[in-house]
Amino acid sequence: MGKLAQMEVDAITDQFYSHFCGINLSEASDGIHFVCSELRNEEVRGLGCRYSIYVLVKGKVCVVAYAPQYAGFFARLKDSCVNEILEALNAGFKVKKMQLMVFRQERVQEYGNARILKKEDYPLYEAFFRKTSPSADPTGWLQEYFEEKAEKEYFAGYFSEGTLVSVCDAPDMPYMEDVIQHTGIKTVKEERRKGYAKRTAALVAHHLLEKRVCPQWECRAENVASVVLAESIGYEKYGMAYILEE
Repeated sequence: MGKLAQMEVDAITDQFYSHFCGINLSEASDGIHFVCSELRNEEVRGLGCRYSIYVLVKGKVCVVAYAPQYAGFFARLKDSCVNEILEALNAGFKVKKMQLMVFRQERVQEYGNARILKKEDYPLYEAFFRKTSPSADPTGWLQEYFEEKAEKEYFAGYFSEGTLVSVCDAPDMPYMEDVIQHTGIKTVKEERRKGYAKRTAALVAHHLLEKRVCPQWECRAENVASVVLAESIGYEKYGMAYILEE
């Protein structure tokens, strides 16, 4: 079937975020859409919390999705503009602001010493994990997680003198598993600013497209470095999400 085409990437990205919004974003008209749904009371797979409120702003479209217990709060905002809704949301709750990205075109074709990781790379990955996440305990779960994702060829790493110094991982997806995949990136502190993360993330995006899986990237809006990195390998800004986690 060949590599995933741009039209397919756009459609899959819309479909993925439609799950959070409760409406079909590809068919949403301009304006503000209020969506009250019990689905917002369900724990989001892979995140360990509920997205009780999920407000997405994408161009001229704004979707305000919320659990029934917040119906009264949003009923008072039905005649408000987007900025007024966001001001009330930020004043009333501690929300997380996320920059959502969509993949547009490959901007990097040279990957240096980055490669897709295999199951047998686990010892190197565990050493990397322990170094970059010293407070986390990998006992009893890390190897299974790594091997599952490595079997799907979702992990990539950059090697320097035989050591993993940057890794693009693949967390569980809340929706559309194996159709769209988030591509997180982490680099050993002393190895940053050397282009390793860029090459590794670019390789993962390329490999996912070849496997007909849509690359997905989102990060906190204040994480400018992450946004710049994503843009450098071919992502563009898709929209902004304001999320209440509970």
